[in-house]
Amino acid sequence: MKAKKLPSGRWRCRVYDGTDPAGKKIYKSFTADSKKEAELLAAQYAASRKSTVSKDRTLADAYARYIEIKKNTLSPATVREYSRAAKADFPELMPLRLSRLTQEAVQSAVNVMSANHSPKSVRNAHGLLSAVLSMFAPEIRLNTRLPQSRKSDLYVPTEQEVEKLVRSIRGTELEKAVLLAAFGSLRRSECSALMISDIEGDIIHVNKAIVLGADKQWTLKQPKSKAGYRDIKMPGFVIERLKPASNGRIVNIMPVTITDYFADARRKFNLPHFRFHDLRHYQASILHAMGVPDKYIMERGGWSTDSTLKNIYQHTMSDKRKQVEEDIVQRFDAAHRKFEDEKKDRQE
Repeated sequence: MKAKKLPSGRWRCRVYDGTDPAGKKIYKSFTADSKKEAELLAAQYAASRKSTVSKDRTLADAYARYIEIKKNTLSPATVREYSRAAKADFPELMPLRLSRLTQEAVQSAVNVMSANHSPKSVRNAHGLLSAVLSMFAPEIRLNTRLPQSRKSDLYVPTEQEVEKLVRSIRGTELEKAVLLAAFGSLRRSECSALMISDIEGDIIHVNKAIVLGADKQWTLKQPKSKAGYRDIKMPGFVIERLKPASNGRIVNIMPVTITDYFADARRKFNLPHFRFHDLRHYQASILHAMGVPDKYIMERGGWSTDSTLKNIYQHTMSDKRKQVEEDIVQRFDAAHRKFEDEKKDRQE
């Protein structure tokens, strides 16, 4: 907005103010004795008008606009999740105009959602709401009381359970996915995206994933973070079983099918309840028990922080824990026997 000097010597600055019913552009003019003052008046009006337009949006409109603005920088899976959240989360808030949104209304909606959703789901929903408001109504500062996070009931399968699973599904597409997850720490989306061209000798190059987009179509995408790109040296017996399909894919089924087949196999062969994703935790626990530094475990698994590892270590494999406890008891028993023997020798 640049001011122009009028024949009278004063300065005028115009601001776009919408269109009339015929589609003609409308401008609002501000005149002052100096160029600086005219531009300041115009800038103040433009700022106040922009704020009014934003506050006139409903929360539903703000969510839709936020997703539209961000979609090219987000993964397809994240766009799909945000679109789902816009339709399903906080339905009592969505019709409200931003100017009518209050902390009390947000707290009430969070309380309602907390009754039938996990703390993690509620926190994720509130996080997206905060991001939307920070873009379209930054003056709204939320101070919502959120449900306390629960300690996750994580299960780390034992070596015997993993071996039983692998033997039971030998020669199937699921076997290849299980081998990649348990011994290479690949995610199911990475398993489905792996091509024969990604394997060099005993090295697997992880550089892509298959995810379900907002349009319900499977999409090939790059890893979310730099940590997702990794080269993994695999055991020889795993490489031998990774025979590709005619299209070059190593695991020729989609991630959702991996989940379904895995659940069926677990039930069929009477294995404890655990997720396909827990096979990654199994490998992390094995490496930790071997004394492998966390830095290398994180690199192999594609973790960018150690928070997941710390959670896994709190749920160390039961057979390993029992062995450690047995070693501790034996150590104390041996020390006590030595003390008693020395005491008996002195008495004699």
